[in-house]
Amino acid sequence: MARVRPKAFSGKAVVALCTVLSCLVPLLSSAAPAGPSNSLNLNQWGAVTLFHGLPSDHVRAIAQDAGGDLWFGTDGGLTKYDGRRIQKMTGEGLPPGAIRSLRTDHDRILWVGTDGGAARLVHDRFVPIAETLGQTVLAIAAPERGRALLASEQGRIFTCITQADGSLRVESIGPEKSPLLSLSSNMPLPLTSLVLTGGQVLIGTRGRGLLAMDGHEIKEVVARPRPFFVSDIATDSAGHLWFGAESTGGDGGLYDATDRLRPMKTAAYTGAVTSLDFDARGDLWIGTAGQGIFRYRANREIAHFNFENTAGSLRSDSIYTVFVDREGVVWFGTDRGVGRYDPRSPYSETISNRPESNFVRVLFRSADGRLWSGTNRGLFVRNAPSENWILVDETAGRSIHAIAERPSGELLVGASAAFFAGRPPSLTRVAAPLKSLADSVRAIAEFQGSTYLASFGSGLERLDNDRRTALWPAESNNPKQREVVSLKAEREERLWIGTAEAGLFVFDGSKFTHEDSLSELDGSPVWDVVRASDGALWLATGRGLYVFHSGKLEAVLAGRDVRRIVLNEPAKALWCATAGSGLFKILLDKTERVFTRLDTEQGFPSNSIFSLLVTPSSAGTDVLWLGTNRGVTEYEPGTTAPVLHATRILGQSAFQPEQLTTMLNLEYPQNSLLLDVAAISSRTFPEQFQYEFRLSDASGKAIAQRISGESQFIMEKLRPGRYRVSARAFSNDLVASEPLSFEFNVEKAPFPWASAALSVLLSVSLIALWYGYKQNRELANTRRQLANETESERRRIARDLHDQTLSDLRRLLLLTDQLPQNSDVAPTVFRSEIESISTEIRHICEDLSPSVLANVGLPAALEWALSEAVAHLPADRKLEYEFRSDEDLEERLRLDGAMQIQIYRILQEAISNVCRHAQAKRIALSIELRENDVLFTLEDDGRGFDWTKKREETGRGLTNIRSRTSLIEAEVQWLPRPGGGSTFTLRTAR
Repeated sequence: MARVRPKAFSGKAVVALCTVLSCLVPLLSSAAPAGPSNSLNLNQWGAVTLFHGLPSDHVRAIAQDAGGDLWFGTDGGLTKYDGRRIQKMTGEGLPPGAIRSLRTDHDRILWVGTDGGAARLVHDRFVPIAETLGQTVLAIAAPERGRALLASEQGRIFTCITQADGSLRVESIGPEKSPLLSLSSNMPLPLTSLVLTGGQVLIGTRGRGLLAMDGHEIKEVVARPRPFFVSDIATDSAGHLWFGAESTGGDGGLYDATDRLRPMKTAAYTGAVTSLDFDARGDLWIGTAGQGIFRYRANREIAHFNFENTAGSLRSDSIYTVFVDREGVVWFGTDRGVGRYDPRSPYSETISNRPESNFVRVLFRSADGRLWSGTNRGLFVRNAPSENWILVDETAGRSIHAIAERPSGELLVGASAAFFAGRPPSLTRVAAPLKSLADSVRAIAEFQGSTYLASFGSGLERLDNDRRTALWPAESNNPKQREVVSLKAEREERLWIGTAEAGLFVFDGSKFTHEDSLSELDGSPVWDVVRASDGALWLATGRGLYVFHSGKLEAVLAGRDVRRIVLNEPAKALWCATAGSGLFKILLDKTERVFTRLDTEQGFPSNSIFSLLVTPSSAGTDVLWLGTNRGVTEYEPGTTAPVLHATRILGQSAFQPEQLTTMLNLEYPQNSLLLDVAAISSRTFPEQFQYEFRLSDASGKAIAQRISGESQFIMEKLRPGRYRVSARAFSNDLVASEPLSFEFNVEKAPFPWASAALSVLLSVSLIALWYGYKQNRELANTRRQLANETESERRRIARDLHDQTLSDLRRLLLLTDQLPQNSDVAPTVFRSEIESISTEIRHICEDLSPSVLANVGLPAALEWALSEAVAHLPADRKLEYEFRSDEDLEERLRLDGAMQIQIYRILQEAISNVCRHAQAKRIALSIELRENDVLFTLEDDGRGFDWTKKREETGRGLTNIRSRTSLIEAEVQWLPRPGGGSTFTLRTAR
């Protein structure tokens, strides 16, 4: 079977790459085992460009910690992947050399084995295990809490016991204690793998096969056959033992050692097996030294992947390690980097080589477990998951619209110009009630013990044995009522009848009525109706998804052609399929609707979904079957909750995430807090997460709450008191993380003891204060008058320089033209110097009194000042700038000349500070006219600026800004800008 449209793991460029690779699928699928379940599906493979940040392409070990972070051990060192970026880990306690093994224990501690020894990662610090230094640690096992086992290439086993104080007690057994841990007197036995089973520790070796350790005693496991070079050991959920061994390319290296004394070699030609791991379904994933990856289920090979038949998505056929993460995604460490495979991602297949046969209108699962697919060219059936689709001959060439099954097991099939009934493979056509009526059955429903048919063109019919009877509407009624497209029985109470244009009708077993409360839906097809347990009625229509509850009709997804609805009452969620917009999931237990959309970006072959079927998986989870215009897609939504952690908690200073376990205290005058979080999931891209925040007071009352894709939550202007904030992340399948919650306290202002003591004096001094206030007002007026006079004096000086000095210089220019050309100094030299001086004087005049302010007004003057500041920057510090204001701002801006010049000077100084110190790449200035004030905002993306700290620099820029701000009774503020940089605001009354 051909597979369609790959889903890349990240980036549009990778999507394009995988789309090209998908063209090779028909050529490559022959290399994979036969059968639909084993056909190549590039949707499930991760992007080949995912991990370019690794320090080495040789990835020998993979592990996942409790926080969801993935750890990759490479020849170039240890790296961590947090779902967004790769970070190389360094530390004094990490032994040197390539990383050979990784394991997370029951206490969430990461153990690392290298060419030079082993270490533990405890509280973000590597703690070396001194007893292992100089050993190449190839295997780590953590069979129980507080105990870890390490095995080295030098034939030594270390047992590490965690003491009550967190320290380690290490015991070791080597060749000097057990001769079985050496190959000869001077050659130790390399130990490759460890597993605890049946109370014994089994050890894989290169040279002696399997060894068993009881306490401090080492014994050989004498098995027949006995492979001597064992690379890895694994046990399944039932405790059965499997191990991989070295082998030639034409032989198998996988052994089923359920009976460890008589291991059975499997039939697969795996060659040398290097790594084994079981997933949650019990499937065994087998990495080999040159044959790629094998997948086993119930002791049978079900898939084989290699570089060729995955179009290069599996980076190499030489596999060092296989690791199944907490969400069931399989990771492969190879000699060419990391690959990933998601068995539960959208799995698409075509039904036939004819395009029209892949236009699936309806999907149905019969009581015997068979899957039926109604297409534009007939009815197809698949008897088992591993089998191909088979056409039911009687339906060939017809469009199938409806499939149902009677309690007796008889299959009913509604098609264009035909209706069939019978027990497959034999179907018999049942004639329409009248030849004059159209025969196009679109829906089938069981209601009050009878079978009803929705026939487009003739209306509602009842099926009695092999006879069809027309029931509704009467010939005198509106002919549009005959265009019935859907039926849905609501228990034994009512039968909903959806039409193409006449609206929604109800049949209670005796009479038909139009649902007038839903008349807003008239004129649009009603494709599906579902009643929820809370009484809400959900309706899928050509205009969108609607819900009718408490007498009110609400549009939930407007403007989309919604075809099918499936309610998941236990999960309080709803799935709806649309023609053209993909698949939506909606949570029903939220006051604010939470949506997710799955479409071609997630690997679906098409956004047009006409049928939706939900069946249980072997693991007990839901499996979605989607009928599209390009075949059938099987998708198993994720059920594992993402991991949410705080990345930043910021008040006036930063709080560390470990402080969240205690009450955070915001000392006066702090009354704001910023929370920044991040979620991790193997199956959800970082940009696809949705975050829910809730802030409540000490009584539990919600003060603020939000659900959006924004991972930052800002809590501002909080009154003194205790608060609780909680955050959750929703994956792309709307699975919620565990809440991240903590409490904090906003302190109130301390009691003003000194002010209380002086209150008596203050009451006596009221007259003095009034007098002082009066004097201050006079002083403020004097300062403003002085500032105005200063500006007047600057204008006078600028005018004198312009009118007198520049005129004198122009006369000198004329005189230079009269100098003889053969003089010692050429006239051109004089002219150049005079012009340079004139230019400098003009700049001085403009600085003293900006003419642009008087000529074009304040907005244009500020735009000119911004452009001039940027233009005079050196070439290596050039930056982009932007100016924003309304076109008619100058006419509505009512500020006197003295106010305008002070505003101009303040912003000129702020722009200069950014250009000189911020190291920014972009700067933006905007003016916003409000009801009572004017707001000037200057933003940059530079290194940021904390204006609250004392400045020791000699510059007077901030002092000038504060002085001028006080002069015009305005407000200025510097704030950190989300994403980096700073924001400067100037607010003044109009």
